[in-house]
Amino acid sequence: MLNIEKVEVKPYVTVEYNGDISGATKKIGNAKAFIIDENHAILVYQGDIKEVADKLFKEGVSIKIIPNLTDQQFFALPQATFATIEYQGDVISAVKNIPNARVIILDKKRAILTVVGNADDIQDVVNQLSDVLLYSVQTVLHTTCDISPIEASGATTFHNSVYLPLDGRGVTVGIVDTGIDYLNEEFINEDGTSRIVALWDQILNTGKKPEDSFGGSEYSNEDINRAIQAKRNGEDPYKIVPSKDTDGHGTSMASIIGARGVNPDIIGVAPRCALAIVKLYDAPNTVRDDFGVYGDRVAYSTSVTFSGIKYLYELGIKLKTPIVIFVGVGANIGPHNGLSFIERYIDEISKVRGIAAIVPTGNQGNSETHVSGKIIKKGDTKNIEIKIGKEQINIKFEIWISKPDKFALSIISPSGEIIERIPPTLEKRVEVKFLYESTILYVEYSIPEVLTGEERITIKGRNMREGIWIFKLIGELVISGEYDSYLIQRELLAPETKFLNSDPYETLTIPSTSAYAITVGFYNQNNNSVVAESGKGYTRDNRIKPDLVAGGINAMAATIGGATRMISGCSVATAIVAGCSALIFQWGIINGNDTNLYSTKLKTYLIGGTIKREGDIYPNRDFGYGILNMKGIFDNIRLKLSNFESNNIVSKKRLLNEEEYYIDNLFIRIPKL
Repeated sequence: MLNIEKVEVKPYVTVEYNGDISGATKKIGNAKAFIIDENHAILVYQGDIKEVADKLFKEGVSIKIIPNLTDQQFFALPQATFATIEYQGDVISAVKNIPNARVIILDKKRAILTVVGNADDIQDVVNQLSDVLLYSVQTVLHTTCDISPIEASGATTFHNSVYLPLDGRGVTVGIVDTGIDYLNEEFINEDGTSRIVALWDQILNTGKKPEDSFGGSEYSNEDINRAIQAKRNGEDPYKIVPSKDTDGHGTSMASIIGARGVNPDIIGVAPRCALAIVKLYDAPNTVRDDFGVYGDRVAYSTSVTFSGIKYLYELGIKLKTPIVIFVGVGANIGPHNGLSFIERYIDEISKVRGIAAIVPTGNQGNSETHVSGKIIKKGDTKNIEIKIGKEQINIKFEIWISKPDKFALSIISPSGEIIERIPPTLEKRVEVKFLYESTILYVEYSIPEVLTGEERITIKGRNMREGIWIFKLIGELVISGEYDSYLIQRELLAPETKFLNSDPYETLTIPSTSAYAITVGFYNQNNNSVVAESGKGYTRDNRIKPDLVAGGINAMAATIGGATRMISGCSVATAIVAGCSALIFQWGIINGNDTNLYSTKLKTYLIGGTIKREGDIYPNRDFGYGILNMKGIFDNIRLKLSNFESNNIVSKKRLLNEEEYYIDNLFIRIPKL
């Protein structure tokens, strides 16, 4: 049978087909089909294409050769899966010989690799690129953190303040989310021009593709202004800018951050800030199938989320304005120690003046998707028990073991079938078949995992059977003995699927465990209480997160079509902190009070003004350093400035009116006559 992966020169054609082309190519042996959709495929073959076509015809499949896809068409395919890679050398030439792959260079060390095929096909492409790949970033699924508010933060106090007026002028807030209803009057100035400086719709391919991106369409402020004017002239604005927020989450977040106040019930935290929008590309079915996603909840892959953050960072540099990047999505799968690919990138850009990423802890605090434990010594065991709901057909989850420990795994099925110790083998996937359940589990050890140096065990189940599955960890090298396991987000799982004996802590979604990100949880501002859903700290490497919390219950927000809705959740709190960060950037950089303001200093200002609940010890896993309070921030700044000035006055007086000197170890100060 033809091994496509071993063929150095791979002739291929794009075909229109009828019949079961995948099954037919497996039978004829000298071809392989990568399905684009139900009528089109990329056909890789050996020998003469006419002979291959004849063989396929005998198997009941007819093909018609059509022009090969352009890069733009390729990246827009619904079956294309994105992977972010770090590379060295000539990755473009390396990818040219792989018919089901394309690459877009992002910068000198990062690129987006796009592959048509299933998870195994993607891994095959990664293997073929081993000479130029430093590593391929694990794809995980990000979902919106959607479950107030602004008055509780104290931000509105400064909108019309005589002494300290702050409304976000001169600052851009970038939003990585589901898009925006750009025709909503809340995002339009009094003169009819849009407050949106740029909109990158990653899904559409009718407009100009942003530079160094995998695809989509970028619309400028001028484009949006023309669309607004077209609407007012009774024309179709979507012929000019066809981007729509079909979910509404992005529009709601934009209104909490910066609604102008046309509707006084939904005035934003920074009502005069500029907006930059990224509408994320939905995760393809290949990725959803790989993780066993239940239902139709929209999710987004790592590559497109990273690309959105990178686009906004570079836009801020181009605009030469401070930019606050609001990341409205988060993922459960990953190390939760700040070392994931996106988190490392956030750390990198957050060291630049005038850049800050504001990230939610997510809504997984009580989702029963995390479990933790500790093995004391070599040979000891601990059980991770997962209840699989009857509608959970497939599943994928991870177990993380703190370095330098090494654990093995044993599995017990609901029927009692036992798979004895599966030895930890370097980068090798083991297939385990269960006779009674007809379930197949794939177990893969990463020792060490490339970004963290820890042991990661990835378990993927196909045709899961309802019941309690036991995954027994066996200590082989035990120093710390600590482990954590994470399922995908609750909203992507069947209702009854969960960990038994779950742990509500260390449930921060990624990228909120980034060291430099400003990480926000939410609380009930009506009674100052903890909200069970809010992701809780600390990080797996025991750093303090969240940094702070803001109100997140029952915020009035704009949604699509000019309507309003009441929403709650971590995204609400994070949007409020993003808006407050814009106000602080305005005070510091735009107004000249702290022109070297960057993420770490911004975080210090935010934390310095927080309110602490009476009786609590701070920092803590629920509230971090405390509750957001804008007045407290500026009161704290004023106090520090007053102390600084007082100390300077005292120093000057001492310098002018006193003489100081030592005799051996004796310090003497004498007033001048």
